[in-house]
Amino acid sequence: MGVKERGTEAVGPLEEAWRIFDSRHLPYRLLMLGKMLDRLSVQHIRDTAGISLAEWRVLAHLAVMGTKSASEVSAAALVDRAEVSRAVRVLEDDGFIRREENPRNRKSSLLVLTEKGEEIYRRVHMDRRAFFNMLTADFSETDLAQLDEMLLRMARRADQMARDGTPNSRLDA
Repeated sequence: MGVKERGTEAVGPLEEAWRIFDSRHLPYRLLMLGKMLDRLSVQHIRDTAGISLAEWRVLAHLAVMGTKSASEVSAAALVDRAEVSRAVRVLEDDGFIRREENPRNRKSSLLVLTEKGEEIYRRVHMDRRAFFNMLTADFSETDLAQLDEMLLRMARRADQMARDGTPNSRLDA
């Protein structure tokens, strides 16, 4: 699919897909952007570190949050426990993390970044910052703060809807 002319503005495949639904279909647009960012991130992380996006999420959460159980990482990352468990196995086999005994719960272990894990986190994190800066180059600091606040408000509402089991119900503001 090539670039088409619509009036005086060039319309490419992205713009065509974006305009399928109007701005009242913001969730569609957010999902579409999310898929684009996911694809870019998967490729970037694979090329940079040779790990999967799921493995990166676990690594990054441990780097930021410190020593945690797989359940705590799963809850913080909002991903299912099975995805975290698979990533943990690979990261442990590759020497990026190690397990320690959990003094609060003998049934679970704590996950700790190794020196190798910390090194790859630092390297990928710097690359991810550069990626984000490139992605948001046209945004001012005010734009970024406003976008972050609006996304947080929408996330809070979605979380409330999920907890209440009311994805299609009207909610009081």
